[in-house]
Amino acid sequence: MTAFDFELSDAGQGPALLMLPGSYATPAAWRGIEKELGGTYRVLSTSLPGYGATPEIRQGDDNGIEILVEFVGQVVDAVGEPVHIVGHSFGAQLALAAMLAGRIAPLGLVSFEANPIFARPAGGPFPWRPDVDLMVDRFQAAVAANDPDAAGIIIDFYSRPGAFKDLPESVRAFCTASAPTNLRDWHSAASFTPHFADFGKVNQPMTLVHGATSPPPIVDVTDALATHARDARTVVVDGADHFLISTHPRACAVIIEAHVARLGT
Repeated sequence: MTAFDFELSDAGQGPALLMLPGSYATPAAWRGIEKELGGTYRVLSTSLPGYGATPEIRQGDDNGIEILVEFVGQVVDAVGEPVHIVGHSFGAQLALAAMLAGRIAPLGLVSFEANPIFARPAGGPFPWRPDVDLMVDRFQAAVAANDPDAAGIIIDFYSRPGAFKDLPESVRAFCTASAPTNLRDWHSAASFTPHFADFGKVNQPMTLVHGATSPPPIVDVTDALATHARDARTVVVDGADHFLISTHPRACAVIIEAHVARLGT
């Protein structure tokens, strides 16, 4: 397997925390939480492929989840010691995929807004699944048309109508430039279709977190993961939506600290 290049920030001392941000993000997404943790942990973070200083690794139309699972595995290997993974959104989904595949075996996982929304519930597709498929189709068409507001289709879905327009201009510009990579992420996510019951094979403890105002797909997916995982606890952050790691850093830091303390590592 090819050895991948990736950025990896590394600061502080203590138990190792590997932070995997989601789409439209770099290690900077964790600055508020890192500040709240106060240097009592070794905090590492990368960017997912195609973002920040991490090159894209998917080629042509090959967007299968497998190459991203290997990417996560190589990042975990680079830590060089037992590690807790803290993931947000697509980063959390990739951590779950790598754990399910047996490529990584972290001490535990703190999942903020994990979104494996193409995983299969026992009773058939969730009622919102057709709406998600239509949204992805709209997003793909907008990216193909070079619509500068294409990223807003995704960001507003996860937050609220108008959220993209309210972002600082520099952030909107970053998201606009990153929209084609995010479309690849959606195609990769669509290739990850385990049954939710399969997560019962994962041995590592999980803390599953979502915001009180997160959209129904995130809430339903979190509930399904909690139902089937062997050792999972769910935490809901009041007043928060999908972007809680930025808007509620103190609450998120407390959740991470409680997770590590529970595991005694």
